[in-house]
Amino acid sequence: MTCFNSTALERELAIQLGIPLLGVDPDLLYWGTKSGSRQIFAEAEIPCPDGSELVQSVDDLARVASELWERQPHLKRIVVKLNEGFSGGGNALLDLRNLPEVAPGIASNQTRIDTLREQFTTMSFQSSTESWAHFSQRIPQLGAIVEAFVEGEEKRSPSVQGRVTPTGEVEILSTHDQILGGPDGQVFLGCRFPADQAYRLQLQEYGLRVGQSLAAKGAIERFGLDFVAVRQPNNEWDLQAIEINLRKGGTTHPFMTLKLLTHGRYDLATGIFYNQHNCPKYYIATDNLQKEEYTGLIPSDLMDIIAQHHLHFNSTTETGTVFHLIGCMSEFGKLGLTSIGNSPEEAESIYNQVIKALDAETAPSMTSNFTLPVPTFRNTWNGQA
Repeated sequence: MTCFNSTALERELAIQLGIPLLGVDPDLLYWGTKSGSRQIFAEAEIPCPDGSELVQSVDDLARVASELWERQPHLKRIVVKLNEGFSGGGNALLDLRNLPEVAPGIASNQTRIDTLREQFTTMSFQSSTESWAHFSQRIPQLGAIVEAFVEGEEKRSPSVQGRVTPTGEVEILSTHDQILGGPDGQVFLGCRFPADQAYRLQLQEYGLRVGQSLAAKGAIERFGLDFVAVRQPNNEWDLQAIEINLRKGGTTHPFMTLKLLTHGRYDLATGIFYNQHNCPKYYIATDNLQKEEYTGLIPSDLMDIIAQHHLHFNSTTETGTVFHLIGCMSEFGKLGLTSIGNSPEEAESIYNQVIKALDAETAPSMTSNFTLPVPTFRNTWNGQA
């Protein structure tokens, strides 16, 4: 049995059915939490932002936030993370630039702790439905950490995916540049494959180290490793590891789609995927293509638009777009897609053609019912998973 995320329920089902569960043992899921990830990074000697140990109370959260600020007196922002947050939804951002009167060297440590505790109520949350009242209640249940927010004029959010086989071998599957959104750019919207050549091989190396550490602890199956990359003055990229995901993720199904459609192979030496004719393949994918105007669009309408504008996947050229989540359109104006091309530019062009066609067919001036907001995909993102 394979599943998106293995928990005690999936384990019990596998036992009751008498079949193997191809997934991480739920007893090892700690290593995919925020605090567990930081321990793995330390073991594997992978750079990560300065942060705290796991705490279980608001008072302790204020204390470790003050200690972090003491260690990093020039910090501008701090990320507060629930230990088991998902896709950025358990993250909150505290702006320290509004608190110069309690900065290290200005106020006492106790004054700073008291002020930070009060300021938690002003944090910005990645989830639009989250509030401090609810967030703070979850801290004793899940635990939380604080972490230095990675600043930078040009930032990206790359990731590497791998798997640990049942025999303990580590395989690198793919790298991506993630596309993030939300109020502070910390919510996963989509991805580009592969990650930029400037750092994709370094991502693979870090992925191998993490995979080996996980394998030594008995973990198997898929894992993902998220980073923040900041361009340095010398044009090099500084990579900071953010978290480990011990499950399939938003980058899993687009890569599997590419592999199933082309029967190709991932080349570890270059980090590029080649089809059977040795042609490199690239894609842009999203689970979050959403606009209010797309509401009311049913699957058959989408198929008509695809056919009319020749947007379908072409099995001869092995380029085009594959759609999913199309059952969400009628009620939520939301769908997912993977646009595949023979170059990064072609993949982006195909993706943009889909958006243009959908927008044209759902414009208010049109007589059709078609109706969807589109995440803006750029080459830089300002996020921290």
